[in-house]
Amino acid sequence: MLVSVIIPIYNSEATIFRCVESVVISLERVTTDYEIICIDDGSQDNSLKVLNELHENIPNLVIITQENAGAAAARNRGLEIAKGDFIAFNDSDDEWIPDHFAILKKAFDDNPDLLCIAGNHDIDKQRIPVLKRLNNEVLKITLKDELVKNYYSPQATMFKKEIVACGIRFKQGMRYAEEGYFFYQIVHKYGCGFINKQVSKSLTGKARFGDGGLSGNLREMEKGELHNLKFAYKKLGINLFLYSITVILSYIKYFRRIIITRIKFGK
Repeated sequence: MLVSVIIPIYNSEATIFRCVESVVISLERVTTDYEIICIDDGSQDNSLKVLNELHENIPNLVIITQENAGAAAARNRGLEIAKGDFIAFNDSDDEWIPDHFAILKKAFDDNPDLLCIAGNHDIDKQRIPVLKRLNNEVLKITLKDELVKNYYSPQATMFKKEIVACGIRFKQGMRYAEEGYFFYQIVHKYGCGFINKQVSKSLTGKARFGDGGLSGNLREMEKGELHNLKFAYKKLGINLFLYSITVILSYIKYFRRIIITRIKFGK
């Protein structure tokens, strides 16, 4: 059972060592049959140097370089060359908790009908009542569920190779909310699940929105989310009523984020 982990990297010299190390530790609690595919997306710092140093001690680390094209393009490059039966992601400023792979692998073993399963990123337990009751159970997620609440973060999700073989990819050139475009297609087409356990966390303590980086641009994030909802309406067959409701909910969450950001960061 080969496992492929894809990590897009851009100017991450300060965090990439711990990022990769956490993946190795988590995988080797269960298996030594893995590859870690690092895509250096045109970094201007010493990220590539750190990767080459890591490769000296991690022979199954694969290093790919490309001109800067964004995380979506980097992840797609990794998907094209990944050989694993299971495929996962990490982000270069995040780390896997030690039990990350063990938790998700057991969830797959217990639910062989599912092709994609996610855990929590940065939080121990979801506060939503229906999720709070989950312990070791895997909740099956439909496209309707995913449209209302985002269950899938790349660094907290693992899926089977069939998804890659069918051609589902991130949208090239999309730099905001690109994970929604990717996971909407997966949830629409395949059996997917969610387990209410933390499997990854930020290395920098950065907030999920409003705190710099791509996620700091709330307006562009909202444009990306609205693009994904329109894609679900036009291409994935959701009805007009559901599309309208989810657009309204998206705007509500957008204005809530603006208020929280202004209170928390003074922006």
